[in-house]
Amino acid sequence: MTLYKNMIRMEEKNNYSFYLAVFRIFICLHLVKNIIFQWPYLDILYGPQSFIHPTPTVLTELLGIKSFFIRAHYQAFITLYLIIIVGYLFGVGKHFTALILFLFYETIQRLCNIVLNGGDNFMRFIMLYMVFADSYQYFSIRAISIKNETMKRLSNLASNLAVRAVTIHFCIVYFWSAFHKIHADVWFNGVATYYIMSLARFKGTPWNDWLVKNGYMVTMTTYFTLLIEMYFPVLVWFRKTRLPVIICGIALHIGIYIFMMIYGFEIIFIFTYGFFFTDKEWLGMLNKVISRINSIARWKIPTLVPEPGTEIRLT
Repeated sequence: MTLYKNMIRMEEKNNYSFYLAVFRIFICLHLVKNIIFQWPYLDILYGPQSFIHPTPTVLTELLGIKSFFIRAHYQAFITLYLIIIVGYLFGVGKHFTALILFLFYETIQRLCNIVLNGGDNFMRFIMLYMVFADSYQYFSIRAISIKNETMKRLSNLASNLAVRAVTIHFCIVYFWSAFHKIHADVWFNGVATYYIMSLARFKGTPWNDWLVKNGYMVTMTTYFTLLIEMYFPVLVWFRKTRLPVIICGIALHIGIYIFMMIYGFEIIFIFTYGFFFTDKEWLGMLNKVISRINSIARWKIPTLVPEPGTEIRLT
């Protein structure tokens, strides 16, 4: 009965329309950034001269296009990929564009899988979930207007379930990572940070050498990482513990970003935290920030007020 009530409640409105739109923009900027950084090496990574053997993808299997054909015309493929990203950024084509972008992104990954990290793999799943979500109510050329009540309820249900899939998947990633760390001696004994930050690859700051020589810092950072990954999947579902555990998680990923020079992975995970808050909660937090800025700087930034339904408008 509880499950049935939750399903009915999810049909009533899209509880995450605002952040879905924000994350849609983040996806597009993230993908464009990746192409810009890879631009001087596109021929080596995706062209016919690449030394990487591609694996079959959904796109190549569906259309019967061979991977070597895409490599031979990689300039056209990347150009079309960028056009689709721009279309998705502005909400052109809605769900259809989201699906095509997912297929292109998966193909890009399969063409050159050696440059991928855990964040890229997780992003692929998020983009698949986003295909079913209505992320076009904000920051798009034209918001989706569904007049049929049944279709509207199905759209709301699909959007809420897509967000729930993202959050559950996120918790599974943390739990599975913690599970494997616990069974590793260096993590169990509290010295993993020492070995990780001693590697030249992860020396992101001049303070890294000092940190690895400080036994207290090594022990605290090792067990802090373990505790976050173990207890986040539980504590994040309770209102009183959600914000503290998310703040700790953000601190963890910022620390990795700064001290270990792992960038895209950490940014993806930090942005994913936003899905644990509904539009109502985002609205409240943003209004507090706006009010604070107005009181300090004596500005008149308009606050966000909800109208009937899920819309958020500026006063």
